[in-house]
Amino acid sequence: MTTNKHTYAFKNALDAQRERLRTLETLFDPGTIRCLEARGVGPGWRCAEVGAGGGSIAAWLCHRVAPQGSVLATDLDTTVLRELAHPNLEVRVHDLLTDDLPRGEFDLIHLRLVLAWLGDPRSVLPRLIGALRPGGWIVAEEMDFASAGTDPRMEPGASALFTRAIQEHHALLAAQNRFDPFYGRRVAGDLADAGLAEVGCQGRTTMWRGGEAGGRIWRLTLAQLREPMIAAGRMTASEIDEAMALCDDPRLSTLAPVVMAAWGRRAVA
Repeated sequence: MTTNKHTYAFKNALDAQRERLRTLETLFDPGTIRCLEARGVGPGWRCAEVGAGGGSIAAWLCHRVAPQGSVLATDLDTTVLRELAHPNLEVRVHDLLTDDLPRGEFDLIHLRLVLAWLGDPRSVLPRLIGALRPGGWIVAEEMDFASAGTDPRMEPGASALFTRAIQEHHALLAAQNRFDPFYGRRVAGDLADAGLAEVGCQGRTTMWRGGEAGGRIWRLTLAQLREPMIAAGRMTASEIDEAMALCDDPRLSTLAPVVMAAWGRRAVA
């Protein structure tokens, strides 16, 4: 994740965050790859993976653009990225709010689950667009938690508890980290307002169940937020622990946050 150190709630150096990053990759990489393939990413492209996290998409891009193409993978915390080994990969510490990228260099800049943490994502778009070559693409993927909710067939008490955990997750991250849990509905409009051409978007979601990857991502998320949520008086320790236990229970069934993939192209002069 590439944001100011005070805005992102999850620390890549933690073992639990490593597992969380890998689980996010399991859930989201197939959709991301389909979107990037549709933009035509291929051999010889120069790509930037901004907020590269665990690096799975950066690694995929390295293979996709080889042998002449290259990939710059950036993050504020490059702990996990530094473990990647590809001859056409550069890893760089980068704060999207303050640090520039090389101007006019990239055929593709991809960000996933980054902009919603910035407070005002529109402020960084000119910098990103300036780093594109004419005709280059920005692809930004962001979640919108409007779809996150439990299956009505769940037991009412368990459903109410988990729904509350989701709501308190939103409230804590918004208050302490400037996170916008509903940014997914805005991302395409922000790309269009920034002057990109051929702007489009597509949403994807699925059901997440306890004991599977979707339940696991909720458990890992709540585990890292457990102490801040207790300290803020949002939930008691026993309530959070009960919600986390549901994440491993096959009875849990929730609609996942919708991932909105938005894209736009720098105009060719």
